[in-house]
Amino acid sequence: MSLLRRCSLLMAAALVAHPAPARAQAGGAEGPDATRVVGRGCPPERALNGEVRLVFIGDSGYGGGVSEWGTSGQSAIASRLNHLELPPDLVFFVGDNVYWTGSSQLYKTRFDDIYEPLIRECKAHVALGNHDVKGCRPADALEHWETCLGELRAATVADRKARYMRQGMEEAKAAEKAQAETAAEMPAELKAEARATFQSNCFPGDATAYQEKAGDTCNSKAALEHAQFGFGSVEKGEPPANERQRYYSVLWPLPKLTKAGAPKEGGPAPPETRPLVDVIVLDSNTLRVDGGVLEEPDGQQRREDRLQLLWLRNAMARWLPAPGETHRIWKILALHHPPYTPLACACSLFGKCIGGHPDEPGLQEQFREALEGLEPPDMMFTGHNHIYARTPALDASGAPATGDARGVRYFVTGGGGAPLYAVRGEDGRFAKVLSIYHFVYLRLTSSSAFFWALDSAGRVRDSGCFDKGSNVDYPLSPDFHYADALPPRCGPDRPAGGTR
Repeated sequence: MSLLRRCSLLMAAALVAHPAPARAQAGGAEGPDATRVVGRGCPPERALNGEVRLVFIGDSGYGGGVSEWGTSGQSAIASRLNHLELPPDLVFFVGDNVYWTGSSQLYKTRFDDIYEPLIRECKAHVALGNHDVKGCRPADALEHWETCLGELRAATVADRKARYMRQGMEEAKAAEKAQAETAAEMPAELKAEARATFQSNCFPGDATAYQEKAGDTCNSKAALEHAQFGFGSVEKGEPPANERQRYYSVLWPLPKLTKAGAPKEGGPAPPETRPLVDVIVLDSNTLRVDGGVLEEPDGQQRREDRLQLLWLRNAMARWLPAPGETHRIWKILALHHPPYTPLACACSLFGKCIGGHPDEPGLQEQFREALEGLEPPDMMFTGHNHIYARTPALDASGAPATGDARGVRYFVTGGGGAPLYAVRGEDGRFAKVLSIYHFVYLRLTSSSAFFWALDSAGRVRDSGCFDKGSNVDYPLSPDFHYADALPPRCGPDRPAGGTR
């Protein structure tokens, strides 16, 4: 497809609020049964061989063949993901899960059917992307005199309650435990900041943060109610939207509990189950990003989602020790908009970059403020630009981390299926930049992280490893397959492969 043709299709699609559903995809017919529930049977959570395996993928929801404005690579990437030799424990979709407007009528064919093996085993969890909330505007600013403390407590309780229900606790016991722990453990300085934040800047953590634009359909509530997307406690039923948070955390693995909250007993004693990683999924649409829902027609953003940032600070202030180690478990942020990204373009028209995205300096500033004085996350996975990109460890200013200061590694993994973008120019901040369909496969032990960017043919396009707390990356041997046995630690004497 020519660049001019792609630009024409892109601009036409952008002007259409509700494009007609594309032709029926290979996964099944689109229509009244689009919200069919896929049966879920969740296996016990356990770190197999002392490790956790995660996949991160973004900008996927185009279906098969030709969609709104170009060809799609979703089917090939999904097939590769669904048939990995060493299956992942969890898969995180970092937004734009259903193009063009996040229509609930396309959930079945562009997500449920395509990722059915992952959904069936409770592995899929999503973040909301800009295309998932295309018809939405922010909720009206009401009750200016009230503060954000009540909403912060509610969002924290909802996240913890969902975790305990995933472990097997019945709802009332889970809610009681979550409320007691939140009341006892929330830092005083965070409570004070929440009291100082008026509710006009305190958007609810659930779907009521969004309202429909005039003449449009807002699908945020449908997305949060859709069990296959993995918001909140996802094993059974269709709880109301106010029990599904648009941002949430997944602490993994966790031991199974009885309905009353006691450890399960009986039968052979299973290996001790202790968390290795905490994945924090955010909704960047209401943060300070270009084209975000809080951006007003003049380009200014006069309101702010302070609640989400307070919730993030609370989540980042809570660390657990890693099993068998003196350091803490891994923390990973997953969201749609990238704070740092190479400049990419969907197409070029008369020398002008159309459809791609630059850095989000407003988001960088919000993260610096929210994480000030705290240990930073180990990694951040984003999408939005339909490319693959990876930085070395960067400090809070975006420069390479040096000395004892802990850095954050940023991954852009937007090659899940939507038409790819071209990368414009060189960007020295990034160790690798590729315009490919792909996903990132991550294996974590208590001490080391190993990663592979795999394309639709299963080829390794980028790989490496690093130790927890270290700013040094090491490349992996081309012969070291993602399913090979891992060494005790990452380092210069990494394995040459062939140890499956």
